[in-house]
Amino acid sequence: MNKRKSILVTSGSKRLGKHISKFFVMNDWDLILHYNKSKVEAEETANELSFYSKNIKLYQADFTNYKDVENLAENLLLKEKEWMGLVNNAGLFEYDTGQDFTVEKLNRHMSINFSTPAILIQALYKNITKNQIVKNKNNMVINIIDAKIEGLNPDYYSYTLSKLAMSGLTKMSALSYAPYLRVNAIAPGIILPAENQNEKDFMESHKKNILNSSATIDDLYLALDFLTNSNSVTGHISILDGGSHLAPPSRDVAIK
Repeated sequence: MNKRKSILVTSGSKRLGKHISKFFVMNDWDLILHYNKSKVEAEETANELSFYSKNIKLYQADFTNYKDVENLAENLLLKEKEWMGLVNNAGLFEYDTGQDFTVEKLNRHMSINFSTPAILIQALYKNITKNQIVKNKNNMVINIIDAKIEGLNPDYYSYTLSKLAMSGLTKMSALSYAPYLRVNAIAPGIILPAENQNEKDFMESHKKNILNSSATIDDLYLALDFLTNSNSVTGHISILDGGSHLAPPSRDVAIK
């Protein structure tokens, strides 16, 4: 019988996070599902995914609150001995520009999109070494970044800076925690409609790239499968954007 293995998916009950959670429970992982304010959605997702796994646990934390992040890391180290995987999916995505950004908004983006992932990666490394879960391909992190980091435009200034930092974190943590922990990333372009976006606008934005078609959920699953099961891969960023980063628009695709 295989030993149990647990993975933490941050913000794992909504949108892309829900699909990521589903992928892992369908591939024999126990799920540690993080949420902030969406307790009802988290419980509904856990109930839905219980069809695939009975080993789903919920943890709440506000990633703008350092004490919450610290408590989450401490609880995981105390209670989750089989914790060996992490998907840093939680993210803040608010509009600003270089002309009007504020320190407060920049700090919120950095806290959720960069600082907390760095803390959780460190905590996972501590859990692996503490419980002697070494030399195991399942010891891995996947950061969810954004294809925009390779095809820059000036929109979403604070958000983009935080995702550029997360890109650097992927490579630095891959170096810092080797050979016991592999750290990779997925940088998606347009996969799901934006909130309040209609189908027509979504399809138009989905085709704004050189392949005239952006990534799908199936592409996301393929990338997750590759990064999860490829024991020699670390420090790698998979870009899923239909080639948009090769010929980026001058404005974000959400801006008409």
